[in-house]
Amino acid sequence: MPSRRTKLPQFRRVSHGGRLPGIAFFVCAVVLSTCADRLPVYARDGQSAGQAPDTENWGQVVRETMNHEIAAEAKDQSLWCYRKLQEKDGKQETYAVCQAKGAELDRLVAVNGKELDEKQREAENQRIENLVKNKRELARQARRQREDAKHAEDLMKLISNAFLIRLESRNNDQVILKFTPNPQFRPSGHETEVYHHMEGTLTLDVQQKRLAEIGGRLVSTVKFGGGLLGHLDKGGTFLVKQEAVAPGCWQMTTLDVRMNGKALFFKTIAVRQKEINSQFRPVPAPTTIEQLAEMTKEKSTQAQARN
Repeated sequence: MPSRRTKLPQFRRVSHGGRLPGIAFFVCAVVLSTCADRLPVYARDGQSAGQAPDTENWGQVVRETMNHEIAAEAKDQSLWCYRKLQEKDGKQETYAVCQAKGAELDRLVAVNGKELDEKQREAENQRIENLVKNKRELARQARRQREDAKHAEDLMKLISNAFLIRLESRNNDQVILKFTPNPQFRPSGHETEVYHHMEGTLTLDVQQKRLAEIGGRLVSTVKFGGGLLGHLDKGGTFLVKQEAVAPGCWQMTTLDVRMNGKALFFKTIAVRQKEINSQFRPVPAPTTIEQLAEMTKEKSTQAQARN
């Protein structure tokens, strides 16, 4: 992985944990987990609400869906505890994750399917205790999350312009759309340059105006600075799914990114990250960071009891 001074491709903290290259910002942009009142669904004269519009302007449908995601994210006040199963660099880790306003704590529960022993649990308790006391670090995390959310929002707004979109199939309230690079799109930076090399499918829920799934691959090599600053190899893939965990509330449940390439000074990029999120439970809004730490401990104990 490139050092933090390596400018391209970027590695930044994202909400689901870990550091991924610029391509992952596209993924993150379209899966901003939201929970808010439903906005009016897309409909035209002569069509009932929730029915897939009989139109070829699917770019407009995607644009409105993305706008819905952005608006819902801005209104979202929901907090959750959930189980996170993460596979990265050949290692599988299970976490109990809980959220409070402006903070998120993840407690390691198991590694490669094996529960932590007493010494490992004590080390994890100490790590979280130190973090809870470190107000400066918590503030830095909150600021970083806000910056990443704004960056993802900016990329999301470009999706309907960066790609040519056509209908592939439909099934009741869901439509599957094929996206391919729009040759008329002019990238504004190295991250959006990736759009010229990507194709895949979007699955939209037109009843709730939500993005249910996106999958894609790099159909050609992405060269940054003509290749002098690095590249991403052709054939890299990503898959993201989100679903309703409560009425009107959607969360990311699957993230699978597989990318290879080179960064500045020939540093190897090898991203193999898979994340499965499940067992979502709401967290009361007034929860403090100290209470959050106890909740992750309770979730960890419950997970060990089930096993």
